[in-house]
Amino acid sequence: MRVLWKRLQYPSKRPMRIIALAKIAEQIDGNRIYSEKEINEIIRSNIAFGDIELVRREMYQYHFLGRLRDGSEYWAEADWKDAYAEYLSAD
Repeated sequence: MRVLWKRLQYPSKRPMRIIALAKIAEQIDGNRIYSEKEINEIIRSNIAFGDIELVRREMYQYHFLGRLRDGSEYWAEADWKDAYAEYLSAD
């Protein structure tokens, strides 16, 4: 049985926040486009606290996700693993 990683609290320190966002980003298929509702469901299934909008905004700000300006479509940024390799290697 696979245990999903879940945070009870959003990390306050940037390195831990990057790791938390990367764990969520790993659940996003890089070959498809998602609706906001679908992205929210992925986030919801990976966090135990309720601020889905905060996590979604930070995933965009830290370039884990790309999106259309109106927020109607989201996708995984192709190079996020390279950009955060130093954080992921410590995992």
